[in-house]
Amino acid sequence: MAQKNEIIQVVSSIRFGGPERYALDISRHLSAAGWKVTAFTRDAKAVDAAFREAGIRLRHAPLGGYLDASSAFLLARMMKRMAVGRGVVHVHHWRDAFTALLARKLARRRDVRVIMTLHAAKKGRDSALARRIYRNLDAIIFVSRYVSQRFLSSWEGRDLPMPKRLLHILHNSLNIPAGVAPADPPARGPLIAMFHGPIAPEKGLEYLIDALPQLKPLKMRLRIMGSGDPDYVDSLRRRAQARGVMEMIDWKKHSSEPLEYIRDIHIGVLPSIAEEAFGLSNTEYMAMGRPQVCTARGAQREYLNDGVEAFIVSPGDTQGIADALRKLASDPDLRARMGREAAAAFSRRLAWPRFISSLLKIYALPS
Repeated sequence: MAQKNEIIQVVSSIRFGGPERYALDISRHLSAAGWKVTAFTRDAKAVDAAFREAGIRLRHAPLGGYLDASSAFLLARMMKRMAVGRGVVHVHHWRDAFTALLARKLARRRDVRVIMTLHAAKKGRDSALARRIYRNLDAIIFVSRYVSQRFLSSWEGRDLPMPKRLLHILHNSLNIPAGVAPADPPARGPLIAMFHGPIAPEKGLEYLIDALPQLKPLKMRLRIMGSGDPDYVDSLRRRAQARGVMEMIDWKKHSSEPLEYIRDIHIGVLPSIAEEAFGLSNTEYMAMGRPQVCTARGAQREYLNDGVEAFIVSPGDTQGIADALRKLASDPDLRARMGREAAAAFSRRLAWPRFISSLLKIYALPS
């Protein structure tokens, strides 16, 4: 019987966000391709539910970092059962790289490849332990050039602690379910702009709400889809009430599969004021052929062009948000043209086949 390639996705977050979606999309693809796939998680309901729904095998451990030897022993036991030369452990957080490398040592399985994807724009750690971890990984993947530059800035003017051949820039993509494709926006009903993602201060929703009074004459509606701290969500509702725009907003719960909802709207809006290592929500609007209004503190300009696929405004620029939304709301031909450009750019630069082909080369396992 032919031996299967095997991957263990180490997912230590208790919330389902961008890195977890990334790991899930890869897992779904490899499982369909015949790989043995396991998600090694903290028994977190939100994370486990998504992997379980996709039919991915689950194993649980505390995943507590440096002082958690039990997780390393559990992972080592799983590594020992992998076919020789057929195993990958893919981690998505710094502390899990330590756990995976310790597990590999305990299992005496140097043939198991340990890959780390960096999903946040942070400087590389420069301690003796960190340098040793970087050297022993089989690959470090940066989700954008912006993340790579921030990480490597720790050694500007100095030798890197790891060989350059281990470093890879690979933009995120979306493993879009069969049957989900760009479609024309609704021809009837109100024009809908949508924000989706975590409802948190760094997402700039205050500035979006402050822009809405200027858009009242356009009969536009704003859909806010996500979840967050209840006190913070209440503060946004009070802000909308104080500005007289509460009736313009539809509040929707978080969805781990937002693409179907995006097909029912006209414009995406992502007014983040924080650094974005890679804006997964940006690419979801692109994939569904929707123009968007967004900021660019981070990697957005690596895959979006101002005035082509999106209108890019400065973080915290309420007037800029209002002006851009007004342009799109008032001009259906402009919306359609920018939507087509967005879908074409996604297909050209960020499509799943290109992403997964590059990733499999990094995994470097026999086919």
